[in-house]
Amino acid sequence: MIIVLLKNKIDDPTITVQQKHILKYAHQQSLIINTTEIENSDPSLELEERKEFKGFLRSLEEKDCIIIYDLFTFSDKVEELVKVLECLLARSITVHLANSNTIIDTQTKPLALLEILSKQREIVKNLALEKIQGRPKGRMSKSKFDIYRPQIIELLESGKSVSTIATHLNVSRTSLKDYINSRGLKDLVKAKLSLLKSHKKEITLKKDGTPKECSLIKDVVSITEGTTNAL
Repeated sequence: MIIVLLKNKIDDPTITVQQKHILKYAHQQSLIINTTEIENSDPSLELEERKEFKGFLRSLEEKDCIIIYDLFTFSDKVEELVKVLECLLARSITVHLANSNTIIDTQTKPLALLEILSKQREIVKNLALEKIQGRPKGRMSKSKFDIYRPQIIELLESGKSVSTIATHLNVSRTSLKDYINSRGLKDLVKAKLSLLKSHKKEITLKKDGTPKECSLIKDVVSITEGTTNAL
């Protein structure tokens, strides 16, 4: 199965940008998308704290294929990326990075993987330096509606209006509308539906809890151990 994972970020890259690059990449690689998932958890947290993302990892089956915009979709931390890649490679799951036209799979050599993660670390360091000078342009502060985000997205996807959602959540329609617009949630929903429609595929529900809890797997330590130490 080929799964697109969109990151519901509050700054760049927007859902529209992710959609554009992924569609272009899928077309170039002749990949037929089966389903699209939305990642809502905070990528700056450790995996143990990201229940939604861990659920996604558990739902994957052996030899599945994931298309993401970039590695920040998985995590902001290189150390956490190593854990994620270990889990995926242990089940022969392929990862496509649309933004950099990169494929990570069991055939990826250790040195190539090291280079990918080293570049990612440099990007993270540069972003950290920018934050020292203040909040990066475009980054938004937390909102009281953040806890409702998955529910809001689900209701928007089902075709509910902002007024209906506001009534359902018992919140101000105006404030909710501002939140939806500022976070680009309607664009996110449109992107998800467009990705599937473009390949004439229906959204399929995944089985919950089929594989065991994702953890570091000894069988693939040889692939990432040198990378971890080198970093």
